[in-house]
Amino acid sequence: MYHPLKPAGIDARKANIVGGGIAGLATATFLIDDAKMPAKNITIYEKKPVMGGSMDGTKGNEGYLCRAERELEPYMECLWYLCSKIPSLENEGRTVLDDVVDFNRDDPIHSEARVIVNQGEIDGHYHDYKMPQRYVAAMAKIVSSTEEELADKRIDEFFDEGFFKTNFWVCFHSQLAFKHYHSAIECRRYWQRFTFINRHEYLEGFIHTKYNEYDAIILPIERWLIDQGVNFVNNFSVYDLTLDDKNDTVQAILAHQDGKDVAVPVSNKDVVFVTSGSISENSCFGDNKTVAKTNTDTTDMGTFTIWQNLAKKDDKFGHPEKFLGQIDQTKWISFFPTVKDYPEFFKRIEDLSGSKAGTGGLMTFRDSNWDMSFEIHHKPFFPYQANDEEVGWGYGLYGENIGNYIKKRMWDCTGDEIMTELLYHLGMLDIKDEVLKHTYMSTAMMPYATSQFMPRKLGDRPKVVPDGCTNLAFLGQFVEVDDDVVFTVETSVRTGLESVYELLNVDKDVLEVNPSRYDIRYLLERVKRFNGIKGQITPDMLPQLTPEAIPEVTQELLHYVNNIPPYYTMYLGRDKTIPYKAAVLHPQAPHSK
Repeated sequence: MYHPLKPAGIDARKANIVGGGIAGLATATFLIDDAKMPAKNITIYEKKPVMGGSMDGTKGNEGYLCRAERELEPYMECLWYLCSKIPSLENEGRTVLDDVVDFNRDDPIHSEARVIVNQGEIDGHYHDYKMPQRYVAAMAKIVSSTEEELADKRIDEFFDEGFFKTNFWVCFHSQLAFKHYHSAIECRRYWQRFTFINRHEYLEGFIHTKYNEYDAIILPIERWLIDQGVNFVNNFSVYDLTLDDKNDTVQAILAHQDGKDVAVPVSNKDVVFVTSGSISENSCFGDNKTVAKTNTDTTDMGTFTIWQNLAKKDDKFGHPEKFLGQIDQTKWISFFPTVKDYPEFFKRIEDLSGSKAGTGGLMTFRDSNWDMSFEIHHKPFFPYQANDEEVGWGYGLYGENIGNYIKKRMWDCTGDEIMTELLYHLGMLDIKDEVLKHTYMSTAMMPYATSQFMPRKLGDRPKVVPDGCTNLAFLGQFVEVDDDVVFTVETSVRTGLESVYELLNVDKDVLEVNPSRYDIRYLLERVKRFNGIKGQITPDMLPQLTPEAIPEVTQELLHYVNNIPPYYTMYLGRDKTIPYKAAVLHPQAPHSK
């Protein structure tokens, strides 16, 4: 791996990072390891008492709390590059990346029960992605359009209601929390970046960590940064920046701390990295008997407030109003049960799915009015988890609807009521009393969980380094990154990498976004699956490739595409000189259909 030369004058420069989530922690790591900035010159400011942002995971008084589940995949190049730098907390001489690779080699994810119907039956037809040609054509139109052409358009402007009942959409949207009214631009990016064709419904190729992502990724990074000498300031609520007359250079960071107004001066040679929003901002928790309330307060929106105040100063900082202020369209509720001393519940789910806990992935209940999905985690999911404790995670995308069994909106339900609705869809109401008696149910209402998916145009999100800015960069999910998608850990880490390299003139190319949209294996699978083609493709299926003048070219091409190893069976990036690309392989389970 190439190590760039040390930037001139770096020892005399300081870095101020606002936000202690994965984006901020990654930025500090790249400043130290790639830009060679002394760790003592780096300060991370965080509003909350702990680091990690949305990547949380901890134990409360009665059970565990974890608001969300990250879906990781092999081509998150920046994330794996970051993890390759951080020592493992458990295995001396190994890295966090090594831990992830080892764990997924031993316990890969594979689902035979991705979609559940009829209160506990596996949907036997959800593997069939064949669609009417009008939907195939509409998808092709979205993928082939420019983002200027898709500006402010919604997904449902291209499809009728039937598309949103197809097997492809059920698997796609429930996995990623897309709704029909979300951004066509963002949907296009997902279809180009991941395409979700190859073994998508089996969840093959998705990566999980040995523990929850806080203990597996956040904590090792934080401890490494502490050991290096980075300064951490918690309970420090930044709300604005003072800029020069051109809005190009940060002069001070404005914050509240211990009830006082604080101004941190910033010199022209210093740099400031600001997380411009958090999808878990203003989260509220509930439990077995308490409803998780929706926090609609706009007086303190954390890093969103910084973004809003900056956007008032200059149009180059974007338009946060496009993503905020529509809480009933951006919120959803998740739930995290801790089941103690009652193994029957998880054993039944293992028997239903055919997968042991932690390897089956997300199950979606197609009949659910709440659009509910749920998964059970391997044990231990927390390093300090007791042997008689089991945990899982789930969420409902349409919490505004009345439940099938519990005749209330999910938004208005207690943890016990949500668990009862889940048991109904699992066909396990016969054990309801025992499950409720042995379960602590943590629920979380997140007002801005999918705010980054709202319809937008280019310019609504600021660039990583806005035009003209000399010492300011943006981090996180509300930043414009060419070709990449939001709602991923990769995006947060990538913004850290790009901002460090650009602001400090690091003599090294930024890792490219995986160019999967140009991979002929994806294109081949798209043609075959959406058209119901099995086996090899013949010339008559592709008339545009069979001009009589060059039949030999056509035959050569068809021989090539028909003999390409399927994408999901290939070992990816096994070049050992690039350890973050050699990280993970797509497993092919021998029992796959």
